[in-house]
Parts: sequence; C-alpha cells; structure tokens
Amino acid sequence: MIFHRMKLLTAVSVGHVLFANSAFALDGADVLKKLNGAMVAQIGDSIEVGNIDVNGSTVTLRNVTYTPRGRDGITLGDVTMTGVAERSGGYTIEKILIPDVTIEQKNLSVSVTGLRVDDLAIPANAALNDIDSVFTYRAHIGPVSALKVGEKFFSISAADSVSTKRPDRKGVDSSFSIDGIVADLSLAQMPVSSQAIQHFELQNLRAAFSMKSSWELSTGKYDLTEYTVDLENIGKLNVKLSLSGVTPAFYNTADALYSSMTGTEDDQDTKNAKYLLGLAFVRQLTLNSAQIRFDDASYTNRAFDYMSKWDHLTRAQSANRFAKDILASTAELGIPDLQRMLSTAVIDYFDNPKSLTFSAAPTKPVPMSAVIETARNARELIPNMIGLNITAND
Repeated sequence: MIFHRMKLLTAVSVGHVLFANSAFALDGADVLKKLNGAMVAQIGDSIEVGNIDVNGSTVTLRNVTYTPRGRDGITLGDVTMTGVAERSGGYTIEKILIPDVTIEQKNLSVSVTGLRVDDLAIPANAALNDIDSVFTYRAHIGPVSALKVGEKFFSISAADSVSTKRPDRKGVDSSFSIDGIVADLSLAQMPVSSQAIQHFELQNLRAAFSMKSSWELSTGKYDLTEYTVDLENIGKLNVKLSLSGVTPAFYNTADALYSSMTGTEDDQDTKNAKYLLGLAFVRQLTLNSAQIRFDDASYTNRAFDYMSKWDHLTRAQSANRFAKDILASTAELGIPDLQRMLSTAVIDYFDNPKSLTFSAAPTKPVPMSAVIETARNARELIPNMIGLNITAND
C-alpha cells in the first residue's frame, strides 16, 4: 500500500498513475481485461473504453473514462499509444499521449495539460506478487492550473514520476516530483484569518515537492529516502523512513481490506474500524529507522512576531511562553528522556531557528508490535527502544 499510495497524496499524483495505467491495449477484449484487472489489483481504480483502433504498433483508445476508487469518473477522450509491442503476455509501450483535460467541480475548474507517459511496461499478471507483476513507467504532467470562482487558485509547472526495476530485479526504485507550485491560500477554505494569510504571504505561496523510494519485494524492505515539501520563505520539511515487512502479500491483504471500507460514511463505527485495521497492519511491520527534519526559512520568527503582536509581548517572550507550553504538555506524557531531549532542542531552536530534527535509529530493527505494546505498558522506555534523538540547528 505504501508503494502506490505515496503517489496518491495529491490530485496530480492520482493523475499520473491514471495515465501510466491507461496503456493496456493491443486488442479490445485483452486491453479491458488486463487493464482493469491490473488497476483493481494494484490501485483499486478502473477505466471504461468506448472502442479501440489498432494501426500497426499504434493503438488508440476511444472515449476513455477513468474512475478512481470511490470517486466520480473523469472523461479523458481519446488516448493514443505508439510503439506498442507484446512481451511475455504483457505489453511495452514507447509513448502514450493524453489530450488536455478540464475537470469542473462546483466553483473549481482544473486544467491539466502536457500529459504523456514514456517507456511503459505492462505485466502479464498484475496480481502483485513478484518483480514481473509491477508497472514501470516515466510519466509527465504540466502545466496544471486551477481556478476557483474564476480566480487563479493553484498551479504547477510540471510533475514527473519514474518507476524502474533495479538491475538485480530484486525491487523497484521510484521518484515523484512537483515543480513550480504556486497557490493563493486566501481562496482556500482554511480556518486562518486574512491577517495571518497576509502576514505569512500565503496569498502567493510558492513550493516544490519531491519523493524518492525503494522497495525490495522479496524481503519487504521499504525505504522512503526522501519526502520533501519545500515552501518558499517558510521552510523545508523532509521525512525519511525505513520499514521491513512490506511484502506483496502484506500490500495485497491491506489493500483488499481497505477497499472493502471505501465508499462508506465515516460514522464513529467506521472510524473505529479503520483505526483498528490500520493498527493491525502496522503491527506486522518492523521499524529500521526514521527521521523528520524541518529547516526554517524565516517562518518561526515570523510566527512569534505574529503571536507577540496579538498578545502584546516581545518576540522572545512569545518564544519562551510557547516553549514552556510545549514542555508542560510533554511532561504530562511521563517520558523523562523525551522531555529532556525536547527541552534542550526546543530552547536552542527557538533561540536561533535553523533546523529541528527528530530521528529514530534503533540499535537493531524493532517490530512495531513491540513498540505498540511498550507504548501501552511502559511508554517511558520508548525513546531508548527506538533510539530516539531530538536535535536543533545541526
């Protein structure tokens, strides 16, 4: 689930997986069977095709509609694929061209252009179980723009995704990036005052996103080596994570159970069921390492300036009061090592905001089931168990 769902955090990433998977075609019956079978197995979505034209190695899908799991269908029109060849019961496709798409939803209009997929490999059997069952591709989207009530709300210059098999055929390396993000959050439905939006310059927010990961199917080792959100004049957040136990069997079972719960209303019973489901699957994983790091780009001091303005305090007074509130809340957890590390790091960071890093580096991989049990029964031992370290300005 991690391998594919990581690429679905934004609407753009949903699009690129869609377009990468729109390539199953050489004859009518076969394209629908393998395309929908593969999408259900690895994504949970589906497509419908009016008809299919084949001219040599060029295949055109007519009147394509893509339906994400639990959502309304999106009309793509005609999709052209060139350099199509059958290989081992599956297909390789040199290039896929998708027409520009406009999506209208109430007061929001999204225009997506520059859609293409290169070097797509479609497996003969996409029931995710080994390296031969994994999609590989190079996808591009952009520019993309969104209008809200007629005003430009959001845009990106380009989004690119690459998924390739390792030379040793033991796993898959993936990357995903979004460049040239520009957003006017004054048009978003956010519980933030107009004064705060102006103070932090959120009416012209510029950002970039990038992700790199590696998945070894046989061992289930998943390494998220980069997950970065870079916000201009705010800061850069980066997450790294290494887990074991993310095997194809784990993915397929988790995805099947998750699929059975989509489309249902999130009442309290549903929320509880989803929580227990997530907890049950997390228990099957092993933590190798993790890191969350924030590199400040003037946001922290501006936040204290904003707070001090309303509280009639100096920046230093606001910082000190906020630090005390954090440490008081941490003390209630009853984890002395956490409070000690956080106290030193928070004071250093607020005094001179550069970076704040939370890392977990256990001496040996730790089963998440053990972490959960310790958190329930002896949470003061958690920092030592996972090798927790909190540092500032390093």
